[in-house]
Amino acid sequence: MPDSQFEAIKKRGISNRKRKRKESTEESTWIQSILPKAQDVGKRIGYFEKSEDPDNNVEAREAAEKALKVRIPSLAMSSEQIVEFQKNKKIDKLMCNGMISNWVHCSGEEPGIIESSNGDRFLIPSESTFHVGDAKDVETYSEINEVFFDLVVADPPWFSQSVKRKKTYQMNENVLDTLDIPKFTTDDALIVFWITNRKGILKEMKERFETWNLELIATWTWLKMTTQGETVYDFDNEKHKVPFEFVIFGKKKESETEFNLPEKFVFASVPMSIHSHKPPLTPLLKSFGNEFKKPLELFARSLLPSTHSVGFEPFLLQSENVFISN
Repeated sequence: MPDSQFEAIKKRGISNRKRKRKESTEESTWIQSILPKAQDVGKRIGYFEKSEDPDNNVEAREAAEKALKVRIPSLAMSSEQIVEFQKNKKIDKLMCNGMISNWVHCSGEEPGIIESSNGDRFLIPSESTFHVGDAKDVETYSEINEVFFDLVVADPPWFSQSVKRKKTYQMNENVLDTLDIPKFTTDDALIVFWITNRKGILKEMKERFETWNLELIATWTWLKMTTQGETVYDFDNEKHKVPFEFVIFGKKKESETEFNLPEKFVFASVPMSIHSHKPPLTPLLKSFGNEFKKPLELFARSLLPSTHSVGFEPFLLQSENVFISN
């Protein structure tokens, strides 16, 4: 949680601030009512553990700072070519004029390793494919290689005051209006978008869904909690930061596929110490009986097994500094 909130909690010994509360929305009140259940389950399975001397996760935050200092290749040119490797690959073998312009596929059954000229190593999941570049590059890639995706998960670079202050990524949500989602998806594809808490954002996304001939079928909530089982922000935070984010699901209007998804659902987890990284949804979707053959991550900052990923930093969080050896 923010250091200011952590220090305030240490001083007062409780998690609710003694101040005038801002009016809660109906949605926020509903999510808050589910919080005790999430805390009980998390404690019962050992996910949340109370510490006698909490330090606001200093070790993980220091590791995150170290990981973000790792240099990654500069922006790439659009390309439809696929380069395959199995175990180990020097990054200069993938580059042209200092850029990775191709789609890189790790074809081995085990994870591969890409090593930079500086000695930085990136761990690449098995059967994953990534491209450093604009999300729109996937359209030509899909058409030429006849690859169409049955799951698309997108975490767009939404405008955020926090991001503007921390400069954690380049904000440009207008890129969404250049995408042609139906062009690179199957008829029965599930389309998933992470959205911010900005007022009016859901209305904007519904309009985009109409443009893509999609219908909204579910809205889920990610409840962000600490390793201690507390929310990362107070629900009544006076600066309008809240401890949850929304993810919306859509499908093509002509699709006859009935996805087994609850229309409203809350799931909780501890966020990564690196800002704006979202938890992978594939295992959660699978728990409801939904499996996919060709998943795609747009605006990716990390990689997943058997998944295509495209973004300007798709293997940023694959740095060996992010992982713990076992």
